[in-house]
Parts: sequence; structure tokens; C-alpha cells
Amino acid sequence: MSKILILNGSPRKTGNTSFLVNELVKTIIENEGEAEVITLNNHKINPCQACNWCIKNNALSCVQKDDMNTFYPKLLESEVIVFAAPIYWFSYSAQLKLFIDRLYALHGNEGYALINKKVAFVLVYGDSDIEGSGVHNALGSLRHLSKYMKSEIVGIVHGTAYKIGDAEKNNQLLTEIKDLGQKIVNSL
Repeated sequence: MSKILILNGSPRKTGNTSFLVNELVKTIIENEGEAEVITLNNHKINPCQACNWCIKNNALSCVQKDDMNTFYPKLLESEVIVFAAPIYWFSYSAQLKLFIDRLYALHGNEGYALINKKVAFVLVYGDSDIEGSGVHNALGSLRHLSKYMKSEIVGIVHGTAYKIGDAEKNNQLLTEIKDLGQKIVNSL
């Protein structure tokens, strides 16, 4: 298992988020790290049913038979989790939201199983106005998640990339994603 787990919440295989995730992986490898990417849109992830089976059974898994159960062991073994997504309708994508909701299953008798993981966030949005983009909503939610998990935030990268290919032209985003890759590897 990789110590660095990257969750790509974009539905687009060649979109800006996916491009930045690929650049992040390249930088991690260049710095002698290893990362695994899970492209959430390629997997079947059902919504949480709030049945509490996971809690009642101290399962660290879910009663639902979908791909989420293959991700729980990877999450538990990782040291750094990167949440990457485009901003759609003023917050992160539905793919990432489904995944995060299903992290509920990692409550066990010993407490929440993802305590003290390191995290990073990569978000892109179409609006050139940061205030109107929704990125603050997404970051607020992700920061609350990391606070709940008692996580160290290794880094945050976000910026404008509206049309497919815009991230490749955004020198600031490229610099920040490379810096983030180095920070992640150095944090291990």
C-alpha cells in the first residue's frame, strides 16, 4: 500500500483536477515518494444510509456491497490523504462528497480510525473571483473534516481553471502543485 493516497473527485479523465493530480504524482515520484490515485468517478460508491451497522459492529467497513469497502484498508494504511476535486455549484464535487460521507463507517470502539492522518487539498474552480467561486465553502468543509480527524494540513492548492487545459497554462497552480508534492513527501 502507498503511504500517500490521492482521491480524485473529478468526473473528467482529462480535466483540470485530473491534470493537477497527475502533476502532483509526478512530483511525488521525482521526490522518491509513492502515491496511489483513486479516481472516484470510476467506482461504485453508494450514499451512506445512516443505518449505523458500521458502528454497531465496530466493523471499520460498511454493510453496503460497493467499492468503498476496498478503500477503507487503503485509508487506514495511508499516512497522507489528498482530497482533490473541482468546485461545482459552490462546493466540491458530488463524487468527493459521497466518498467523504462514507468515511462515517470508520468510527470504531477505539474512536475514529483516521485520527492523526496528514491531509492536503487540491481544488480548482471556473470563476475568476475567489469570493464567488465556492472554494471557501469547500475549504471550510474540508478544514472541519481535518479538525475532526485531528489531522495536520500539509498544504492547500486552489485556483482558477475553467476550460479543460487551463490548469496547464496557470503557472501559479503548477508551482503550487509541485511545492505541495515536495511538502507531502517531506512530511513522511
